Amino acid sequence: MKNFRFLFTCFSFILSLFVLGCSEDEIEPSFEELRNQEYDLVVVSDASANIPVSFKAAGTDLERVVVEITPQGSSTVVASNTLNRITHENLNRVNMTVPFPGNNVAPSGLYTVTYKMTGKNGEQSVGSYTINVINNVSPVLCEYTNALPQGKTVWIRLYVPEGENLPANDNTIYLTGSFGAREGGADWDGGGGPHRFTRLSATCYEIAMHLVSGDKYKITRGTWDKQMTNATGAEYSDFTYNGETTISHTAFNWKDLPVVTPNTPTTEILNVPAEAVKSGMLTVVATLDNSLAAGSGDYYVVEKGATGIANGVKMVAFEGTNKIAAAVPKKSGVEYVVVKGDASATGKNRYGFVQSAVWDGKTNPARISISTFGQPGFTLGNKIVIVGDATPAGWNPTAGQDFTKTGEGKYSITIPITAEKAFLLLPEYEQWSDKWGFGSGTATQGALAAQGSGSDFSTKGLTSGTYKIDVDFTVGNGSFNLTKQ
Repeated sequence: MKNFRFLFTCFSFILSLFVLGCSEDEIEPSFEELRNQEYDLVVVSDASANIPVSFKAAGTDLERVVVEITPQGSSTVVASNTLNRITHENLNRVNMTVPFPGNNVAPSGLYTVTYKMTGKNGEQSVGSYTINVINNVSPVLCEYTNALPQGKTVWIRLYVPEGENLPANDNTIYLTGSFGAREGGADWDGGGGPHRFTRLSATCYEIAMHLVSGDKYKITRGTWDKQMTNATGAEYSDFTYNGETTISHTAFNWKDLPVVTPNTPTTEILNVPAEAVKSGMLTVVATLDNSLAAGSGDYYVVEKGATGIANGVKMVAFEGTNKIAAAVPKKSGVEYVVVKGDASATGKNRYGFVQSAVWDGKTNPARISISTFGQPGFTLGNKIVIVGDATPAGWNPTAGQDFTKTGEGKYSITIPITAEKAFLLLPEYEQWSDKWGFGSGTATQGALAAQGSGSDFSTKGLTSGTYKIDVDFTVGNGSFNLTKQ
């Protein structure tokens, strides 16, 4: 017993020395992010305009933690928050929110989140990681009128980024369309009639109208040669009213004025369901053709080649849209496909090519478009053709402007192109109902619109000369690329 007491006393004495010695050591600064992983997806909106962060930190004399968010590759801070007057050496879990600005200031994209830990002695430790941000926070560009006047069905709101540069005697904007005669004017009068926008400021216009579903319209500055055009200077197709109470447009360019490259970011609103956004996961977003019911609840994401849906992830529908999404593991090199019901019905584009999403190491979400889970909606032939006043044969050739098929769903042509003109792609000469028009991008590369829709391809800004035009129908609606020879 005496030997035990002696040993216990010695052990207690040694232990007390160890504890006293440890209490005098300084704690090395340390930080650990608990919520977001590298290249995770974060969605912000008007309802929740904050980037959430959670972390734990430690350090002797730790006084302040600053969180700053910058566009990847930039030093410009677009959002920040600070934790001040820290009284504990160990912060086991801190939840902070960083208010994020509108998408006109911080468009969707890659952002770097930087943590700066500062001690009372001024020493600083820094750490960072990258996230994908979908920014649905609305910019406040104009102060529009809220209440609709009696008898009106819709506010049509117009933002004119270059409004300051419109001629002072030529900045009146009109609505023209199929409703004209019914609403006290003339159908498709080109503007100049009674349907004039109210000018709220140099860049903001609005008009309250009585429209009915199916009405079509365009926007001009009084005549057809002054109609509103898109970001590349091409004419818009007719706009169609479908019962909305508010419609917003941006007047990037005008037919009679030089094309101006937009300096206001255009950001798609992508309200990804919360169930499809998870830390450490890749979000797959699929846009379904209007003929497919997004809300059926019968869609799954599986790895390409899967024979069943047992290991698949059920997709959830976006509210009020034809989009669905799911969160899947970030597996490099793995192709994910969308199936309906079982693994045998795989999502394809209109031309029958299976659409897949791949984790490229940083882009989140991965996006695909699906037209069918069955047979192709259109069968491509051995050629397509080009027509238009930008081409040697004009708008109505019957031969001589054929693309060559270079692979499944891929075509190419080398042809003289005239600047400041337009062209379209067709499956065959005069087969106008199945045309391919401009969807998005620039004059030299971009995406095709859905077959049968879209505006003319514009050659404004190009130099006349010989171009190689490549068209690829294997992904989405298809893509185009022009290379000067």
